Amino acid sequence: MKTIKWSDFSRRQIMKAGAVAAATGVMPSLAYGGAEEDRIIKQAKKLGAAEVTGILWSNYQVAIASSVGAFKEATGISLPKIQDISTFDIPQRAMAEALSKSPEFDFFHLDSNMIPSLASAGLLEPLDPYMEAAGFKINAVGDFGKFMTYKGKTYGIPTDGNVHVQFVRKDLFEDADERKKFADKHGRPMTWPKTWEEELELMNFFTRPDDNLWGSANLRDRGSSIAWFYMYFYSAGGFPFDDDMNPTLNNDAGEYAIQTFLNQKSASHPEAAGWGTPQMIPRIINGNAFACQYWDGIIALAENPKKSKTAGKWSYGLVPGSKFSGKLVHRSVSMPVVSIVVNRHSPRKAQMAHLAMYLATAKNSAEIVGDPVNTFHDPWHVDHFKPGSKPFNTYTAAGMNAIERNLKVTTPPIYLTGLLEFETELKRNISEAYTGDKKASAVVKDTEAAWKRTVRRIGKRKLKEELKTYKSLFPSVDSA
Repeated sequence: MKTIKWSDFSRRQIMKAGAVAAATGVMPSLAYGGAEEDRIIKQAKKLGAAEVTGILWSNYQVAIASSVGAFKEATGISLPKIQDISTFDIPQRAMAEALSKSPEFDFFHLDSNMIPSLASAGLLEPLDPYMEAAGFKINAVGDFGKFMTYKGKTYGIPTDGNVHVQFVRKDLFEDADERKKFADKHGRPMTWPKTWEEELELMNFFTRPDDNLWGSANLRDRGSSIAWFYMYFYSAGGFPFDDDMNPTLNNDAGEYAIQTFLNQKSASHPEAAGWGTPQMIPRIINGNAFACQYWDGIIALAENPKKSKTAGKWSYGLVPGSKFSGKLVHRSVSMPVVSIVVNRHSPRKAQMAHLAMYLATAKNSAEIVGDPVNTFHDPWHVDHFKPGSKPFNTYTAAGMNAIERNLKVTTPPIYLTGLLEFETELKRNISEAYTGDKKASAVVKDTEAAWKRTVRRIGKRKLKEELKTYKSLFPSVDSA
């Protein structure tokens, strides 16, 4: 954890980014104005100049530099320094700030799924009045914009879509000999996996340890496992709570989701339970995996011929679904959805709200998510998916199509106060099952019991009020 000044940061990294961009022929450009930007600037000028600061993982910082600089030039509102903390650690720090009611930080760049916890703790400033005055709207794909809301109010401005997308090795999938062998073995042609069961057949078929090739590159470590659980559970028609906030995990849909998670062990590397993205991403881009659901930002890396041995060898599409509920339902997941939330205790909260909006306009956000070097922000705005938009150069046309399709069916984790508590128990129990210490039936039983304790601690009445928001975030379509 450290404080970073823009002057120091740009010297070390922005210059490097520019050099790489020049080599690839894609030069960064300063944020440029338009009607949307002009409206925000006009309102911001009324507030007066200010130096704002916040907690932001420095990996996200370089891509926003041009827009931050342009906003400073136009309004006098600047971001001279940040506190550099990993996105995965910021929620705990933000909760501490909520308890102290400190005005030190003007914003937090964190997972929007923490909004219920932080808003109910009194930390977050509602942004709707600022948005209305500036004529600004969060124009996101599908229902994704609702991820920024809580009990009818907007508390976050997205900078990152971060949706899971299906990856399939195109060179293996389209190979004539492989297709014949698969058809001979399974009695059906090799097709794009519509269900988790079809995908498992493909993953097992392409699991070849002697060739250092494994069918699945899905993460199975304790920290990340729940992303896949949510996709399995939601697509099976499951939902974590009933209308009275009783946990509803210990049922057929819950066991199905856990068992689907465990079934992929047959197609996963034996050491997968101890791997996170630092270990798995190299296996994806080096050709040691056939398929996976993964965060969409990896598309940019996988298609970079200077960094990836498999550039041009991937197909991208909609994640598989489940027929468990009686109909085929596809559900992707977005977590963490990195967004800017504003500290209501800050004396500069209005200035910060306008900077956040400025970063999320159609033009500026396209520059940010389309950065060819710093690919930590991923597409989410409707305009990002219009042909010719800058992100197409970074993610490819096929990748952008897949991202848009999955955003239309994406879901959140448990969007309630107590998110971290709920997920800690779920992670622990899934991890114990994967290492062989528990059966699926024990996972759902033990997790549900722990969730009941959390619900009692927080209070059913409070959580029942939040449940409406949680349900409203779900997609209105089953496929895309």
